[in-house]
This record gives sequence, structure tokens and C-alpha cells, in this order.
Amino acid sequence: MQPADICLSYLGGERIAQILEDFSSPRVKAVLKEGGIKVKLPSGVITQKKKRQMWQSRILSAIEKGSDEAASEFLQQWLLNHERPLLMDYLDALGVKHRAGETDDSFLFSIPAETLREAAGGLFERFPNDTVAAYLVYIAHQQQATVFDDWTPLQRALRVQSASAKSDDPAPGG
Repeated sequence: MQPADICLSYLGGERIAQILEDFSSPRVKAVLKEGGIKVKLPSGVITQKKKRQMWQSRILSAIEKGSDEAASEFLQQWLLNHERPLLMDYLDALGVKHRAGETDDSFLFSIPAETLREAAGGLFERFPNDTVAAYLVYIAHQQQATVFDDWTPLQRALRVQSASAKSDDPAPGG
């Protein structure tokens, strides 16, 4: 699954917008830059609040239009700067050496699939389902791994998000 699909399938537009609200200006600008999204705003836009709203809108629009570059940078900024405990818990559970949740190891290939899934299952008990699902699918994408393809807990998280989007109710656990 590509980054834009991950964002839209597991998080949805409303959740992406909520996450962007928590981003600092440098994080927003990083997503704009890496996503190839125009940063320059009309000269009449002078307040920081209005600038952030317009930039956030541009990011969400780019992701909704399928920009994997913007979606990938969004996921990177969000996970590394707002969800680090999740990353660290997963890597610790697997015994993967890391620097505060960051690793260069392609651990999805060196650790047995059942061990990866068991440790991932524990994440669903401690963190919001949409966050866990987006993280797992994104790291699988980054490492070009299929370990989570058709894994029932991820399929369930996807269905919960889809049902939530249709009913406009927040997804349980996320």
C-alpha cells in the first residue's frame, strides 16, 4: 500500500487534519517542501494562523489527490515527532536496536513473521488502532515487506476506519 492510500485508508481526512493541527510550523513546512507543495501564499495572507490553515489545507488536498511524497513526509513527521513511544515499544518488544524509535535495520525480514505480528498485536492494546495500523503498514511499505498483508487485525482496523468515515463517528480505539 502506498503512503497516500495508508493515510486515507487508516486515518482519513478528518484525522489527518487533526494531526496537522498539532504540527509545528517547521513540520508543516517540511511536508510542504518534501511533498512538492507550493509554500508561497497570496500576499494578503499575513497572520500565522491563516498561513497554517492554508498550508494544512494544501497538504490534505495533496494527500487526497494521491501525492505519495506528501503523504510519506506527513507520516514520517507525525510518527517520529508525535508517536515515538509507539515506535520505541514495538522495536523494544522485538529486541531491535534503535535510537529513540529510529533504526536502519530491515527488521521485517530478519525477524519471524509470527514474532512481528505478536508484538504488533500488543500495540493495538496500548495505542489507538488507526495509529498502530498506519505505522505498521507504513514500515512495511518502507521495507517493501509483505508480513502484514492480509493480517486480520489490520483488516479490522481498515474496516473500522471505513465504517467510521461512513457514519462520521470516531473509530473505537482510535
